[in-house]
Amino acid sequence: MDLLQELIIVSEKAANIARLCRQNHHLFNLLIQKKSEREANSRFVEDFKTLADVLIQQLVQHDIGAKVIQFPALKSSIFGEETNTFLNKLGDSITVEIKDTREATADLLRIVLNQDSQAADLLAHEVHNEVLLLETRQNPSIEFTLGEEIGVWVDPIDSTAEYINGIEETTNGITIRGLKCVTVLIGVFDKKTGLPVVGVINQPWGTCFWGHPLETNLPPTPPSTKTVCVSSSETPEVITKLTENGYNLIEASGAGYKILTVITGQADAYILTKDTTFKWDTCGPQAILRALGGDIVVYGDALINNSITSVTYTEKKVCNSGGIIAFRSVEILNELIRILRL
Repeated sequence: MDLLQELIIVSEKAANIARLCRQNHHLFNLLIQKKSEREANSRFVEDFKTLADVLIQQLVQHDIGAKVIQFPALKSSIFGEETNTFLNKLGDSITVEIKDTREATADLLRIVLNQDSQAADLLAHEVHNEVLLLETRQNPSIEFTLGEEIGVWVDPIDSTAEYINGIEETTNGITIRGLKCVTVLIGVFDKKTGLPVVGVINQPWGTCFWGHPLETNLPPTPPSTKTVCVSSSETPEVITKLTENGYNLIEASGAGYKILTVITGQADAYILTKDTTFKWDTCGPQAILRALGGDIVVYGDALINNSITSVTYTEKKVCNSGGIIAFRSVEILNELIRILRL
């Protein structure tokens, strides 16, 4: 199967797991419960949210590695935020992985979940459930040649606070908090150039978006909205310069979602001056932006060094040092740089 098609399918499987953990009463109780030291079972994994993240990350590695046969080395080049090893309070080290059968995966998850068969069976069923491309309402393909040396960055559940809380609030059509801010992010990058080449953003409570250099399922660049997404911790100097020049600033949740507002044209840009995003946050969204004629560039280089430098990727460096500017229009980027240099 085509790599992009498989990425979309596995993103939908990941979205199914995310939805399952929120919608199933038993799993949701595991997701939100906070036990005291005295109450906590010594063999229960302390952070079920992290287990959900790890399970999705391992799902991507398993399915892509097993099904995308034209890239046999890809399985060992899929990277993410989470390690797949859990250490419980008794000192047992448990490695979470996807087994060949649903029963074997469930057996492993029971060990992690202190013999919670209900939770283990529910998760294993979703992991091994077949998702058809027709179910995702997508039918893309990659019509360009990928180099043999590619890697993948995955953010299994971006905006985990909103994933748990789920209380929706909207400003000017942008969801600033709530389940629509939650995204599954998958990005493919070229190891030789460091640039992202294929991206998928799946909103479990929204839409699936994708893009590569020759095609995307997004419309052409819309008119400017004079809106910029920022972090709640953005510097007062940046806030003042943007607002004084007529920009409306919105503090939305989740790095992936903030970039998605730029991709969909709801915002002109996402500006972050701090080193608080990571490669798993930006790789997939940046590939889609580049398919639309935009990009994600290093804020520090653009403002301090007078150099427009695309964010690039390796398998080692995980932090986006120097901050970022995500944009869809080069004209908007130039205007924002001019304003911020004043």
